[in-house]
Amino acid sequence: MSTKTMAKKIMAVLGGCLLLSLAACILKERSVRPSWENGVLRVGVTPNYPCLIDKETGTGQICGFEAECAALLAKRLQSRLQFVELDWEDQIPALERKKVDIIMSAMSITEMRKLQVAFSEPYLTISQMALTTKAGAEKFTSAQEIIATGKAIGVEKGTTGDIFVQRYCLAAEPLFFSSPDAAVQALRDKRIDLFIHDDPVLRAYATGADDLVLLQTPLTSEELAWAVRRDDPALLDEVNSALAAWKEDGTLERLLKKWLPQ
Repeated sequence: MSTKTMAKKIMAVLGGCLLLSLAACILKERSVRPSWENGVLRVGVTPNYPCLIDKETGTGQICGFEAECAALLAKRLQSRLQFVELDWEDQIPALERKKVDIIMSAMSITEMRKLQVAFSEPYLTISQMALTTKAGAEKFTSAQEIIATGKAIGVEKGTTGDIFVQRYCLAAEPLFFSSPDAAVQALRDKRIDLFIHDDPVLRAYATGADDLVLLQTPLTSEELAWAVRRDDPALLDEVNSALAAWKEDGTLERLLKKWLPQ
């Protein structure tokens, strides 16, 4: 074999290897694209928040303000919507492990969470408030009395209500619950004296309940937003663009009034 022929064969082999490497890189890039870019928007939810993200009685279908926003976002992204139900404390770990693309589950913006996730623009400002019984309403007439109490206070573990009680209610006995339903039942059973949580949740329980009283004392002011991975700025841009459009055309206000008329 001549030197010239051998050189051509070597070049052909090298060219083939290069093409294979490029093809492998393209396939790898496609395989690691976020699922929302491949046609499926995976939304992490903890459906135990009345009005915002919950389940319909009987059907078990996920419903609420955030469920409707998730459907609109998926449509905007031309993706199929997939809800991924998670315990509250598993939301951020699931996002970090890329099990979901976005958390749309009444998550408050906190400095600690901002170290782990990228938040969208806020869509709602809420307060932590306290729910009690009729008898308890006479004992807690101010924020100072709530903060200074040595009584048992129920919180949902991992929430901003939990953070508030542990940070400010130093004399209280905190009791942790896996859901608002469990905490409200403990309140009715007199195992706790107060349940501290987001005001939309507590208003939903207090409305129409003769035995429960929502104390009209805001304890905090915090913003709710949706969370995406810090390494997915494209989705964050899409979410913020959607929010801006919904604010502009009145969609956001309409949905908030539908689900939070109070």
